[in-house]
Amino acid sequence: MTEGQEGHFIPPSEKNVSVEVLHLPEVRVSSASFTLIQDSAGKYALLINKNRAKKGELLLTPIGGAIEGTKEGLQELQNILGIDPSAFEKGNDLRFKMPGARANEYREWFLNGKGRETDPSREVVEELVEESGLLTTEELESLRCNHAGYNTELEETTRTGQEGQVTLRLLEIFRAELSPEIIGKLQELATKPDSLVHFVSDEEIIAGQSAEGVKIGAVSKNLLNPKDTIEAFN
Repeated sequence: MTEGQEGHFIPPSEKNVSVEVLHLPEVRVSSASFTLIQDSAGKYALLINKNRAKKGELLLTPIGGAIEGTKEGLQELQNILGIDPSAFEKGNDLRFKMPGARANEYREWFLNGKGRETDPSREVVEELVEESGLLTTEELESLRCNHAGYNTELEETTRTGQEGQVTLRLLEIFRAELSPEIIGKLQELATKPDSLVHFVSDEEIIAGQSAEGVKIGAVSKNLLNPKDTIEAFN
């Protein structure tokens, strides 16, 4: 499930500038994949964030979540970055702490794609089927996701238990291929009261609020302008 923290967001217009992270003694890394689902009008499907909903707050965020590394990939990463298993937050998720000076070494490893997930289907099924019940496993049997690009963020997180930590996000963006029938089903569900899925426009994402008044997480702006690569960090 996508993290719900806001923090100090770097606007898309500034993302052509390399992120300055190498001077930081320590940085928290969060690596995630987001999946684009759009209707015929070009509106984006966003989900009510599960973690924020538990706290009584409605927040829309992209479909997606943490990227997992393989056992071999995590071991290789520890060797490359000079970190140990205690640096990782949860299971095989690529969420960990490292010296900021090693950011470009992680960037190269991440862009190589070996030793980690490169298909977001697991997370899409988890969120649209297992957690929300919006679709069935059968409806996603033929799911195909095409690579659309990358984005990065650097922010001070407000995530519970990690307040004040500087987080470097590496985001991989995909575009899902779904039949018109499944898109239609999601659109119909979006019209129901208390729906877990909402379709929103570019303008709503930029404004940070849906037409119905539901807050949209700033991280959703990454869906609008994926880049071909991740620029080297400064």
